[in-house]
Amino acid sequence: MRPLTMLLGTTVMLLAFIQVEGMAQEKYVPKADEEIYGTWTNEKNTNISGDQKLVYEADGLWKAYFKIADPLPYEEGTFRIDSKWTDSEGNIWYKTFGAMTSGRAIGVKYQELIRISEAGAVWEGVYADVLEFDPDSYPAKVDPQDYTYAIYYRAEGKYVPKPDEEIYGTWVDDTSTQEAYKWVISAKGTILA
Repeated sequence: MRPLTMLLGTTVMLLAFIQVEGMAQEKYVPKADEEIYGTWTNEKNTNISGDQKLVYEADGLWKAYFKIADPLPYEEGTFRIDSKWTDSEGNIWYKTFGAMTSGRAIGVKYQELIRISEAGAVWEGVYADVLEFDPDSYPAKVDPQDYTYAIYYRAEGKYVPKPDEEIYGTWVDDTSTQEAYKWVISAKGTILA
């Protein structure tokens, strides 16, 4: 009877494990109109990187600009939304994992905790640099005293082009005395003013 008892005990434990795993949080699938998407600015920003403008795109790309009026970002990267929830005050929270793909810290990975105000007008966040993704490495709270803390405000005048507009295509600026810059504008993304 002992082997039968062991088999029964193992089966019960396996079923309990499967049930607990089934209750684990499902992978978040971002919508096309996430509140995080768009242009965020703060001309008085004093965060660690000093950027005044962030742009989050629905295709999982972000861009950072030193000055709001800068035509080109100084840093770019990728991000994915790992989770999203709304608190009792109506604030929207995101946990994102990202990596820098251009700029001064290429290859650096980070995990960020972001709070967007109930009205969708204020973005606050803190981050932690990581070697690899670890769900336990997200910052615990958005703390204005954290040296990585940043605050931005949603930019007005969001412009969404029509699919047949003439702005789509590849644009090259070779008038610069340093190097040529190339932009590709596609109907896949949103152009933000």
